[in-house]
Amino acid sequence: MATVTKVYKLESCSFYMTVLNFGKKFPQALSQFKRCNVLVIGNTGVGKSTLISSLFQIPISNSVTPAISDKPYTKPGLPIAVYDAPGLETGKKQREKVKQDIANFIKQKNQKEPEDQIHAVWYCVDSHVVRESQIEQQWIASIAKELPVIAVITRASGVEKDWLHSYLESIPSIRNVVPIMARRETTHHYDINSYGLDALLDATEDMLEEIAQKAILNTVNAKANLAFGWCRDGCTKVLASQFLPISILKKTTASGLQVWMFADISKSFGYQFERTLLTELCAVSVGAVGFDNFIEEALKNLPGIDYNNIQTVKDVLFHLTTRLEHAAGTLPFKEQLVEMLSGLGDCKLVSGLPILSCLTAITTTLATGFLAVTYIETMKTYKKAEYEGQPTPELKEVFVEQMQQLMGFIRQLQGGGWSPSFVN
Repeated sequence: MATVTKVYKLESCSFYMTVLNFGKKFPQALSQFKRCNVLVIGNTGVGKSTLISSLFQIPISNSVTPAISDKPYTKPGLPIAVYDAPGLETGKKQREKVKQDIANFIKQKNQKEPEDQIHAVWYCVDSHVVRESQIEQQWIASIAKELPVIAVITRASGVEKDWLHSYLESIPSIRNVVPIMARRETTHHYDINSYGLDALLDATEDMLEEIAQKAILNTVNAKANLAFGWCRDGCTKVLASQFLPISILKKTTASGLQVWMFADISKSFGYQFERTLLTELCAVSVGAVGFDNFIEEALKNLPGIDYNNIQTVKDVLFHLTTRLEHAAGTLPFKEQLVEMLSGLGDCKLVSGLPILSCLTAITTTLATGFLAVTYIETMKTYKKAEYEGQPTPELKEVFVEQMQQLMGFIRQLQGGGWSPSFVN
């Protein structure tokens, strides 16, 4: 039968003040994700439940945690929530399963809205650990790529000062080290009151601005990845439309599909703009500035391509993809462009055809993909401003700026040359 952890009254007034004031150092940052969600990890029996029990002043069973808690532990008025994870046991199979479950949990959570993500990790280490090999450095390093990690030395009685504290501080992936005694402990050697929880909250609070930026970026990127599916869908439909028998239908159908694609991308970010605005954005880049012609010229003048020989669509797009991957400089949507080009090059409908026999179809399809990726970047800027509580920028201005950046990058691939002029 599960026993219940006895909850001791904390004797530190500073802890109560820290609880009441948590988040007040960075109110703007905290407002962007409402509360700080922390995941507590560590070996079985290291004191994770005792830590949570003392922090929230609630009884928690001492039995082994079977899975990551569905709902976090919370306290009214305290903008911090804590998820408890199963402890790592001695068996290798169980340890690896728990590590994978934690990785999946973090990944799943961090694709949600900022307030629903995991924002930080408390890695609990028993103060009486005797070997460096018992510290999961490689695992912590992998987690630290996604989230800030604070090492929490539990049952801290001074023995941790011999080597453990300095060793944990030397690990680059650990942001801070906080010794705690979560509840009063009396032995024949010592009688120590609880302490350190206020320092743990302070260390976590000091990362709130970074946490807010990371949480917003996670959400925006997750929405962008979802929206990129509409880019692939739009390119596929536009490519098919270019094989319609009547020329005028090709252009009008492609334009309509591009507008619908923009509408679907907008919905991925939670927006529903007027169709007239989306049509105007497409017209800015496609009709008024000769974007299709620019793409066609870029393909014709791509270094390393000899159009006197028979070059297939797959050959040309593979060459363009290779140049894009190795191009100097950075572009926010380079990976998406590479994926789009690779997918189009592998399309059975056109991959084996001579490029010159379907240059217009490929040009229109590429233009559609470039438009979609540019619009996704525009939406990311727009959504980021909303999450940060800033005035949302003018959609058309941001879109034109992103198009200019893209055109500059394509000119580098092309080795310079003509480019369209943008119309306000």
